[in-house]
Amino acid sequence: MNWGKEDMPLKTFLFNRGIFSQIVRNVGWVALVYFVGLLFALPIHIFMMTEDENWLMHHQTGRIFDIGSIIQFSLMFTLPVLLAIFLFRYMQVRLSADYIHSLPVKREALFLQHIVTAMIILTVPVAMIAGCLIIMKPLLPVSLYSLKHIAIWFTGTLAMNVLLFSGTVFVGMFTGMSMLQGVFAYVLFFFSAGIFVLLMFNLKYFLHGFAYEYYLSYNIDKIAPFIRALTWESKPIQPIEIYIYIVLAFIFYVLSVWLYKKRHVEAATDAIAFRPLRSVFTYGFTFCVMLVGGAYFGEMQQRITWIIFGYVFASLIGYFIARIILEKTWRVFTHWKAYVQYIGFIAVVSLLFAFDLFGFGKYQPPLNDIERAYFGDDIYYFENDNENGENAFFYERDNIEHIYLFHQQLMKQQKLQTENTKHVVIGYDLKNGKRIVRQYAVPLEVYNQFYKPIFHSLEFKKNHYPILRINDFKNVLQVRIDSNLGGKAVRLRDREEIESFLHILQRQLVDETFDPIAWNREWGAIIVTYEKQKGITEETMIKWKKSYHLVDEWLQQRGLLQQARATVEDVSEVKIIKNTKRLKTYEWTDDMIERAEGIVVKDKTKIEQCMQVAGWDERADYIVVTYYKSGYADIQSFTKHFIPPFLH
Repeated sequence: MNWGKEDMPLKTFLFNRGIFSQIVRNVGWVALVYFVGLLFALPIHIFMMTEDENWLMHHQTGRIFDIGSIIQFSLMFTLPVLLAIFLFRYMQVRLSADYIHSLPVKREALFLQHIVTAMIILTVPVAMIAGCLIIMKPLLPVSLYSLKHIAIWFTGTLAMNVLLFSGTVFVGMFTGMSMLQGVFAYVLFFFSAGIFVLLMFNLKYFLHGFAYEYYLSYNIDKIAPFIRALTWESKPIQPIEIYIYIVLAFIFYVLSVWLYKKRHVEAATDAIAFRPLRSVFTYGFTFCVMLVGGAYFGEMQQRITWIIFGYVFASLIGYFIARIILEKTWRVFTHWKAYVQYIGFIAVVSLLFAFDLFGFGKYQPPLNDIERAYFGDDIYYFENDNENGENAFFYERDNIEHIYLFHQQLMKQQKLQTENTKHVVIGYDLKNGKRIVRQYAVPLEVYNQFYKPIFHSLEFKKNHYPILRINDFKNVLQVRIDSNLGGKAVRLRDREEIESFLHILQRQLVDETFDPIAWNREWGAIIVTYEKQKGITEETMIKWKKSYHLVDEWLQQRGLLQQARATVEDVSEVKIIKNTKRLKTYEWTDDMIERAEGIVVKDKTKIEQCMQVAGWDERADYIVVTYYKSGYADIQSFTKHFIPPFLH
């Protein structure tokens, strides 16, 4: 059938009662389901919850999206999509398409009537529930919402409904299969966020130093309205967002009308309605599946050979699945030449990144342009520096230079590291306002070499230990010294004891030396509770390392050491086993320990030496089992570089 010419005079009525009746019979149930669902999610749910005093006490005023949110969002994310699929189902069935397009109604008028009917179906249930909320408002025991809140809920819900509906109609123009229309709809809504996440995960394998976590956490909801809606409970929708959704819906509508006029009736039941787009579908689908495969094997194996295997294997599967969908047959394996061409193109593009032809991995800003530098093992405080004040950054030139030199060394290390590494994040805030961030997995020996001078600076210690930034302890409410074992703990509430202990602790932290081996050995934790603002308390936690001898001496002098942690008086004996098979500490079972040959230590002096150096190294040279008089056995370890004197 040729739609480019009109073979007979066509009536141009915008409204046809027969078509309207047929539409209502086919999809009117959507309005009923939506109304009943929202009735349970909001009015009925609100009346039920008003009998719960605890709910009334904790529910925040105006958060209508928070009430019955599971039902609300489930309906919002499914019914507009189903409505679009069933409403334009006639396009996807050959007989229906032939019949309805043979009627004396212009395509534009036919399309518009379907759209207007859909708008009524989507609007009426939401409007009726909004009316119910207005009527209920004076009947509620407390003020849960205002008229403004109802208006925001109404416009936000309706705008998202219209956007999802129009998006589903739009993708429906590209396919002749209802099932694929639904799949394409959700792909469209999630595509921006999904492809962004996949690209970030894969770029880190080819761009040395690429801080993928920084970009992954950079407000993905802003590029995906579908995901943004899930945050309306905590971050209320803004008027500008509603305008954007309406504009997007209008764009989808205009494009859909244009495509609808171009679409051939014979496209019904075809996977892709427009032949030139079949290649786009094939290679686009292949590319996305390839990224999933690369990300999966990359995360699981952390080796470039497995990553390449993931790309080839997944792209092969993706390519032939796409061909099967298009051809509607399994006999598609003769199309292998096009796949080879695709792999060749991807290989060339990959080489551009692998050889860093864009200079990303070798770029470092001039030292004089840096205002402050960030150094840490996590991206969080680089992104959220306001939450930690300016204490996650370094301003002293010596420290900035140390970080800069460390970065230079890391840029030379191109090999993908997977074992015995430390995650390092280096960031710069430049004087011109720009930010640069890099992320690396660094071998421990390299890390320790450059980390040492940074660690010894007072600026680093003040950044790392918030307690060093407190000069006046009058707001400290309590100090709790907890042991890892035996449930022992000491709580300091006396003002004189608190100030005395914290002065000792600060001195210990300032004097602390760089000793990575000792850091893995701790008695427990020191938790300081202080009043940040009136009525608002916060806690800061410091590891109670076994190297903190000043802390032990203070507790000993006050007669509190026995209460704070396990001592030699709590131990009956210690068994030391040589870990010849290099098993991980947690892999040692009670039966293995009992059968293994080892040294049994009962001398108190030697037991004390064992307790001081025992730690939690993963694959240590010795396994040390401390048997307590209470019947508890604690499994720890020694390394050959850190053992009791009597084992030398």
